[in-house]
Amino acid sequence: MFSHCTLVQTVCDVIKMFFSLAFALCKHSSVSLVEAFIQTVHIQSAGFTAAAGGAQPSDSGISVRDLPDLEPEEIEKRLAKTRQELSNRRKILMKNLPPDTTNQEVHEILKEYELKYCFVDRNKGTAFVTLLNGDQAQDAIRSLHHSTVRGRLINVTLQPTDSLLCLTNLPHTYTAQQFEELVRAYGNIERSFLVYSELTGHSKGYGFVEYMKKDSASRARSELLGRPMGDRSLMVQWMDVNQLSQEENLHSKCLCVNRLPLDLCDSEELAQYFSETYKPVFCQLGCKPSRSTSTHTHMPTQTSLFTLMGICHPLHLQF
Repeated sequence: MFSHCTLVQTVCDVIKMFFSLAFALCKHSSVSLVEAFIQTVHIQSAGFTAAAGGAQPSDSGISVRDLPDLEPEEIEKRLAKTRQELSNRRKILMKNLPPDTTNQEVHEILKEYELKYCFVDRNKGTAFVTLLNGDQAQDAIRSLHHSTVRGRLINVTLQPTDSLLCLTNLPHTYTAQQFEELVRAYGNIERSFLVYSELTGHSKGYGFVEYMKKDSASRARSELLGRPMGDRSLMVQWMDVNQLSQEENLHSKCLCVNRLPLDLCDSEELAQYFSETYKPVFCQLGCKPSRSTSTHTHMPTQTSLFTLMGICHPLHLQF
């Protein structure tokens, strides 16, 4: 039997030798083997060390491996909090209502639940409803989807959202309270949570926030993107809410691809190439600083780390 580290090293070595194997890993979902133990691996190439989700120093100089072990109860408490926030989508959308449906009638249809907000668009026969919590929303969907209202078959689903952000490159010592304080400054929040390692219970360096309004999310992204946090800078990306439909999708699946052409300098070009088989959520080329300047001008190396499945990961390159 291979040890964990041996297994990861074997996978990485194979990827280095056979570029096309990355497609096979992705296609057959075996890429999760890398993600499970990638935190123990440092990939050294062309004068830099890259750690994917591993022992990056935080703003206080503390690495992930220096953090204290947590009790199983504390680990489960943190994971349970994330699961709760993940499922806390409480906004539902009711379609195909009779054209003259009133706000009062919608309240009557949903009398078993506690409504926090209700708006009826009579022109479209649609109602936008916010319930007390995600459990009520899920129960309302199960009970009312494809039911009839005055002879019309209605559809009840979760509302789509365009106000969901993913923040990466957070210090691993960042707490849930600190994260909430950081994102709450830009508007009312529907939900926010950090993602924790299922093995250690420590933050994996990224989290999600959904705002009540798109304007709040836009302002947060504009002001937080690139903000210095100790020795790192925040990254903020728009997220598709459908990618957060299941808990396992929260955890990144990372691949390292070595021996890339030296003239490949565009991460988007690499992502587009891999999209022929499976679209990566996040992709970043490994670079090293130019010796001819003290600025952050980067010279390409032959290595790239990126996420092929799941949600974007806290990728940090140590130069």
